[in-house]
Amino acid sequence: MDNIAEQLVEKRRTGADLLKKILITVGALVIASFLMFIAIVMAFYVCVILAVGVLAGGVWLLGSFNIEYEYIVTNNEMDIDKIIGRRKRKRMITVDFHRAEDFGRYTPDNSVKADATVHAYTGVDKDAYYLVVTHNDYGRVKVIFNPNERIRESIMHEIPNTLKLKLRTTSNNN
Repeated sequence: MDNIAEQLVEKRRTGADLLKKILITVGALVIASFLMFIAIVMAFYVCVILAVGVLAGGVWLLGSFNIEYEYIVTNNEMDIDKIIGRRKRKRMITVDFHRAEDFGRYTPDNSVKADATVHAYTGVDKDAYYLVVTHNDYGRVKVIFNPNERIRESIMHEIPNTLKLKLRTTSNNN
């Protein structure tokens, strides 16, 4: 039987994101206003086109702050895609569950070492999980993500039996 599950999560916006949005908006408006002033005073009407371009660029940059992550489990693999502004999709990583070494709840003080870390979570640590796998290109990779119950069940169904046994033993000791 095929093991297929999908989930889409939206990255939480931070105060730094809000500050960047404000700076982009104010900067675009100031530059566009200056260009319009030059177009009116000096009759240099090419500046009108430049002003419109600056405003369009500002709107495009503001859309880049809307980030979503999509987790796609297909049998023994999970693809993680990053969707930026609902206009650009980028494959972050594909992991093979048969090469999984560890799986569990993520805490910021988590001491699991890895060669690379993939942050594909909402920014809320309380719902986050980590998965450590050996990857052909990146070595030992720690993936931090926010799987729902269906994705977690799909992962548990596919990880190696030795890891399942280790996770059961750890949960029984706690």
